[in-house]
Amino acid sequence: MKNLYKNNIYMNKIIRKVYNKIRKYKGGKVASYIPELAKVNPEIFAISIVDCEGNIYNIGNYNTEVAIESISKLFTLTKALEIKGKKQLMKKIGFKGSSLAFNSIPAEELTDTHTINPFVNQGAIATTSLLYKKNKRSFTNMILNNMRTFANRNLKLGKSVYHSELKSNLKNVALATLLKSHNRFYGNINDTIDVYTKQCSMKVTSQDLAIMASVYANNGIHPQTKKRLVKSAHLDLILQAMKAEGLYQYSDTWMIRTNGVSAKSGVGGGILMIIPGVCGIGIVSPPLDKNGNSYKGIETGVLLSNEIHKLTGKKNKDCLVNKTLKRKLKKKLKKKTLKIYK
Repeated sequence: MKNLYKNNIYMNKIIRKVYNKIRKYKGGKVASYIPELAKVNPEIFAISIVDCEGNIYNIGNYNTEVAIESISKLFTLTKALEIKGKKQLMKKIGFKGSSLAFNSIPAEELTDTHTINPFVNQGAIATTSLLYKKNKRSFTNMILNNMRTFANRNLKLGKSVYHSELKSNLKNVALATLLKSHNRFYGNINDTIDVYTKQCSMKVTSQDLAIMASVYANNGIHPQTKKRLVKSAHLDLILQAMKAEGLYQYSDTWMIRTNGVSAKSGVGGGILMIIPGVCGIGIVSPPLDKNGNSYKGIETGVLLSNEIHKLTGKKNKDCLVNKTLKRKLKKKLKKKTLKIYK
């Protein structure tokens, strides 16, 4: 039992240590190809951790919302697996690697499946199209409410981001049209692009991202609601797919630097990380590196993963994954948000 109380102290120390080290880093630029994202405050920086008991650790601007962007692909993939199953995802989307940009037209043409994988834009839009419904309201609600269920909060649509993206999404329309020509698109193009744009425009905080990530860390069960949101049979496929393509061209380097932590980034400046059996992590810092990942977020994630691996691997063998201690914790330790301020 003492070890679990120590974990709260260690997590507080870790999040403070990493935040204070990274906060002064300079580098990267906010996304400019979507006009509304170019207006985001580049000084926003936040880290949140949610462990498998639902305890929350925050520092920085953790209540500040940004557009979820490509991180949303993770939750639509999860929904598609739930409804369509693994075989259909393998057949109709696939999980090919790509060394080109996340919205590359040549990559779509040169890859034999054309959809490539669920984390590049062509594959993500096609995955959304797998869930297409003729009733657009029903289609929209299914996609957006799915993310709200993971966040355990009524996430709002960022209307200004949504309208900005609609005006600048001609490339996504081109990707979808090209997929249609290869019989690799499965719904109405205009409606699907609209719903896909809305899913990317949902507003989240670092705490939202950490809560959403904690579901995957907790074997698919939401630590707060105790409801199963992800089938155990799907978890490995999802985590492996994230490892291969979650951070685009930087994914292989990330795997080496973090000892294999699954993560997904978005051009809104968010990074979501999953450490199975331990915690979910949400990081927000809008300036991006050349690969489209949060500049501070990458360095923050590397330090966090290394520190948490030390905690769970060396300092505390009975860490958060010990089920017996978990049951004791539920009785004696009330869940609460542990807030740390600058």
